[in-house]
Amino acid sequence: MTGRGINLGEVVSFADARAEAMGLRIWQGIETFDPPNRIHDHADLLAMAERMLAMREKRFPALIAAGKMSAGQAEAEIATFRRIVADWRFICTGQGEPAPIASLEQRRAAIDASLRTIAEIAREEGTFSDALADQAECVIALRWHLEPGRRTAALSQLAREISREFPSAQSRTNQEANHAV
Repeated sequence: MTGRGINLGEVVSFADARAEAMGLRIWQGIETFDPPNRIHDHADLLAMAERMLAMREKRFPALIAAGKMSAGQAEAEIATFRRIVADWRFICTGQGEPAPIASLEQRRAAIDASLRTIAEIAREEGTFSDALADQAECVIALRWHLEPGRRTAALSQLAREISREFPSAQSRTNQEANHAV
């Protein structure tokens, strides 16, 4: 192993290294900036998670009836997206409970599958329409928040607790932010 963490004789992709150096990342076949553009658009991320859940709740019964999906698969995926929505509702509003940490891998896998579907649609269409590009950016941002070490729900809860404990600090922060604009 060399000092850079590469085993001798290992093939190194310079394209990946170049993309990483430029701040680009490939998410299930979709290349974008890292961090993604929409990571701070929390209300939009909640809305996207809600749309993803609603679409599954609407479409899965027909897929089950057609024999294209088992009831168990549908229930599991809907439950996973309910956890994603619960997490984002908690992040945005403080309502309810965040998704359990034990569901993290399931949530990652579900969003990764959604990203693969988006990439497949873009390949079939030959490009990203504006709507598909916006969807991709939001779904990538949802996935970014699930990366190891990112505890967005825990941090939002901590921020709420701090603002309740020290309301004058929150007021000063808002005043400083308004003054800077």
